[in-house]
Amino acid sequence: MKNNTTITAIRWTARVIGTLMVAFTLFIGIGEMLEGYNKHASDASNTFDTMMKITFSFWGLGLAGLILALWKEGLGGVVSLVSFIVFILFVAMNPKPDATFSFVLLVFLIPSVLYIWYWWLASKTPDKKSH
Repeated sequence: MKNNTTITAIRWTARVIGTLMVAFTLFIGIGEMLEGYNKHASDASNTFDTMMKITFSFWGLGLAGLILALWKEGLGGVVSLVSFIVFILFVAMNPKPDATFSFVLLVFLIPSVLYIWYWWLASKTPDKKSH
């Protein structure tokens, strides 16, 4: 019984953290786009280079993986983990001299790892009905 409680706690912790990350990112992203549009009266994405567009595409894919993980924990966890790792590697390799790498970005890996951990534990548990 305690094992099922632990597995359920891992699942809900991943869900809450992942959902808050997606909601916060959308809130900030939409706000920044609106502010940029109002300031410059143009599309802010015109100032992004190709590498930056690719980098943020992986970030968006990672957020989509967190949403997918609400239904398919294993698949969504793997998609988000791989996407966020690629995103973090691209950010770390950024050739711009004024750009710095922040270890805070590693926080995005937490819900992905929790989803994968939950999926692995749930597949080892004989009674999956209680999740």
